[in-house]
Amino acid sequence: MIAPTRTDSIRKRIELFGSRLTLPITRRALGALEGEHGSTQRGHGYDYLDLRAYQPDDEAQLIDWKASARSGRPIVVNKQRDVTSTAWLLLDVSSPMMGSAERGERLLDVAANALRMFAILSLKRSDEISLVLGDSRAITRVPFSGGYAKFDRLLDENLDGISPHPRNLTSLLEYATRIRGKNSLIVIASDDTAMNEEHAELIRVISQNHPLVFIAATPLNPFSPALPGVQDALNGKRMPAFLRTSEAESSVNARREFLAATFEHQLSRGGDTLLRAGSSEDMLTSFTHLISTRLHGARPRTMSLLPRLQGAMQ
Repeated sequence: MIAPTRTDSIRKRIELFGSRLTLPITRRALGALEGEHGSTQRGHGYDYLDLRAYQPDDEAQLIDWKASARSGRPIVVNKQRDVTSTAWLLLDVSSPMMGSAERGERLLDVAANALRMFAILSLKRSDEISLVLGDSRAITRVPFSGGYAKFDRLLDENLDGISPHPRNLTSLLEYATRIRGKNSLIVIASDDTAMNEEHAELIRVISQNHPLVFIAATPLNPFSPALPGVQDALNGKRMPAFLRTSEAESSVNARREFLAATFEHQLSRGGDTLLRAGSSEDMLTSFTHLISTRLHGARPRTMSLLPRLQGAMQ
């Protein structure tokens, strides 16, 4: 399950995606995720800037009804946040993440690219970024300040030549439970096989105080007969050919889909999100679809944002 490559092309698309989004759309995009969380504060932490005429893609909740009544037309109040939020990006860098995703990339690269998507939007919104890397050896917070280009380089520097150790997702989740201040966006990136029933209580504790997104990079199916020379990422042993059958492949796929659906249901009960894909390209597509769906479902008046989100991907 060993895969070598870095996806430079998809990273350029992520940068292009971020550069094409305006600040209002970026705020609504992230707000659509954060707003699903039960503990998100509404109507607080903002300074009033000015009033202006309502536009088709404005949120209905921004309408100032008293000013609208006086002027005889819908009036929107512009607001500016008086505090800076923090996006916590937690990445599993353990040895299982060195294996291959469904499309041949390393699981680590798929997960890291997903974090880049959140970083580019968060930084555009002037949020602070906290990057945390974790395995069984250590949980390390990497100091960061600056723009997206600097974040991109910092992530590369910390992932290049990494010496992988066994996984300890429990410690990474426990770290997240100790993050102070409510309503910071927490994004945890690992792979499809990382979660188990023992982590449910830690997820619940995190969800009580923060909106949570769990990134799951989907590993390739080692039982697929279409994959020649599959090796275990941990010990280098090859999968015997007689075990790679269509029946075994289907059984593993069905089991994975069942577990993913169960985990997604558990997350959704707390207002949290699962973002799951087998490649960086699919992850970007899923990320954009997720935001578009949330904008559509939560705020019908923002429908005109969706073509711009989709266009930003091209």
